[in-house]
Amino acid sequence: MFEEFVKNQPLISIILFSFVISLALTLIYKMLTNQKRIKELKEEQKELQIKMKEEKDKEKMLEIQKSMLEKSAELMKSTMKPTLITFIPLLLIFIFLKQTYTAAEVGNIISWSIKVPVLCTVLPGVCDGAGWFLSYVIFSLIFSILLRKIFKIH
Repeated sequence: MFEEFVKNQPLISIILFSFVISLALTLIYKMLTNQKRIKELKEEQKELQIKMKEEKDKEKMLEIQKSMLEKSAELMKSTMKPTLITFIPLLLIFIFLKQTYTAAEVGNIISWSIKVPVLCTVLPGVCDGAGWFLSYVIFSLIFSILLRKIFKIH
């Protein structure tokens, strides 16, 4: 079923897969993080950066830097939980997508005619277009940005 859809509509299928996966990841992230605390931490970090630029005393700068590191550590800890929870399911989804797009014998989903010699040498697979994975990355970045704005995720 999926293979036939992918084979007949590779661009639409990767757009749909990218949207659904991005939506799921965004909702999981929002549910598993304290958005209020993340916003506070980011605002505190901005304030500390401003203080750091204005500060002349090295000792006070070190204190500010230490405080910034503590805020960064707390921020990273709070965002790590959804990452760990979604890692294995996302890995399984990528395996499924790879098998599906390989079985459907889909080549480049997005084609471009720009040929950059250095790029073609270093990454020959992206010289003439984007396969399923690069297409997924491009669309999921777009959808993630939009969904994070829609759901007001920090």
